[in-house]
Amino acid sequence: MNKRIYHKLCKGLVCCCLGAALFSCSDMMETDNHRVAYDNQHQLNQANDSIYSVIGVLAQLQQVADRVVLMGELRGDLMTVDPQVASTDLQAIDHLQFSSDNAYAQARDFYAIINNCNYILSHMDTTLVEGQTKVLLPEYAQVKTLRAYTYWQMALIFGKVNYFTEPLTDVSSAAALHDTETDLDALSLLLIADLEPFTNIRALDYGSIDGWNSSEFFLPTTMLLGDLYLYNNRYEEAASAYYELIRQRRLTVGSGYANTWRTATRQELNNGHLRAYVSEMITRQVFDSNLRSAHSQLRKLTYDDGLSSEFHAPALLPVKSFTDWMQQRTHFHTDNGQAISRFFYGDLRGMAELSNGKRIGDAFGPTIAARGAASSPLYITKFYNNLSGSETDLLSRRSLTSLAVLRPSTVYLRYAEAINRAGFPTTAFAVLKYGLNAVMYDTIQHRVDTLEMQRYPSYIDFRASQYDQNIGTAARGLGLGIRWDKTQYVIPADVDTTDYVERAILDEMAAESCFEGNRFFDLLRISHHRDNHPAFMARKVSRKYEDDAATEQRLLNLAEWFAHEK
Repeated sequence: MNKRIYHKLCKGLVCCCLGAALFSCSDMMETDNHRVAYDNQHQLNQANDSIYSVIGVLAQLQQVADRVVLMGELRGDLMTVDPQVASTDLQAIDHLQFSSDNAYAQARDFYAIINNCNYILSHMDTTLVEGQTKVLLPEYAQVKTLRAYTYWQMALIFGKVNYFTEPLTDVSSAAALHDTETDLDALSLLLIADLEPFTNIRALDYGSIDGWNSSEFFLPTTMLLGDLYLYNNRYEEAASAYYELIRQRRLTVGSGYANTWRTATRQELNNGHLRAYVSEMITRQVFDSNLRSAHSQLRKLTYDDGLSSEFHAPALLPVKSFTDWMQQRTHFHTDNGQAISRFFYGDLRGMAELSNGKRIGDAFGPTIAARGAASSPLYITKFYNNLSGSETDLLSRRSLTSLAVLRPSTVYLRYAEAINRAGFPTTAFAVLKYGLNAVMYDTIQHRVDTLEMQRYPSYIDFRASQYDQNIGTAARGLGLGIRWDKTQYVIPADVDTTDYVERAILDEMAAESCFEGNRFFDLLRISHHRDNHPAFMARKVSRKYEDDAATEQRLLNLAEWFAHEK
């Protein structure tokens, strides 16, 4: 497919599918809307039909992409708002006091995607066979996965959804939705049952579309299943799902995406991690390359270069305690790749400060105009750093054409979370410090507890050569010398090992994938592992507020985390 076809599809299929008249973009839950209708005679029994249908769903997902990120981060402990600049809707989300009429919590757009998926699934002919292959089954499985993903993201915003799997074709069927309310826990089980039969279906790949590798448009079913298992504390099933994805996709966490000092003088930086957000990808949400098309607004909300006459203060900011913590972490530098050469301060995935005082942002940093000023404010630079074009181009001519949905490091970190709870904490810690490869089986270096190795299940096997390049995720910002550290980045002897490692994993998730939309789910999931849920996440998030004690008490009520009824 060429760029022109893709653009036509993305624009033409936002509210319709193959000529079937979908509801408009008005609220489908309004039962007086008489435009909830389909051509029920149209069958999706051609390969091209199925391709256009899937691309149409992806185009609809553009409409909610920013919301997923904002809802995932503002309810966490890494992102906040500037109260003088941010809209009342953004401030309400940041303070976890938002209602269902918030501009970033519009249910109708999520339901529009779900209803489109329902229509496709009810009309797609999965019995169509060429040779021995059911040719439309991969598309069918992906639409099921995208529907489940949409339901799950919606449930993470509202705490509950109206769950339906048949397309709404008239007003009476739309009205019946009010009897299908399903909470987060129950929904997770419904989605698991719906997805489990499709874990081994061939992944989709339509070649190059608009300059993108189209295989990166699609979400692996096994990843979403792993997340749902993990949320439900089904640790071994989650670990098995993540491991299968790692094994099948040959996923690694390599040093090419690490930020390191080139020498111990800190005059030059290897800024490989900056490319991870756009180059190290399993799944991405893409936008059309045409500047007039819809694009993510996250750069405009988080950063301005300080050079434009249209300069405006960003509405979204990094939480100061997070940036302070990142800058105070120990960095283990190595010159020769055989031992630690120097100790520095700073996780370079946040920001690097050169010896001349210049500060270079990865996830956060100063504006271009203030890079040499030590006292200048810090902004979220992750999205600005990944705009199309270069710094010499006018900011108005640069767009954010891709948002990361899933990266390999995310898979490894959730895998670590699963195996830690499954009884393999030192192996989980090795994901962070050493990387999982054949070296970890060396009993002389004792990188992993020998008793753990003796009882490894099938979902822990990293002896194959495809894992040789694995490094610890923390090495990407804390230095490639971290593997030789014996005193600082270690599991203390007198702690609850599982709890300590889980907290280290959560810290690593913050450093590796901050501001990408994962934080609320990470906090919710890990809190859900604990008997006093949601106390863990309430304590973590409340610390970013001035009235932290009162906020913590309020957030002990799980309902406070989700949209309130308007």
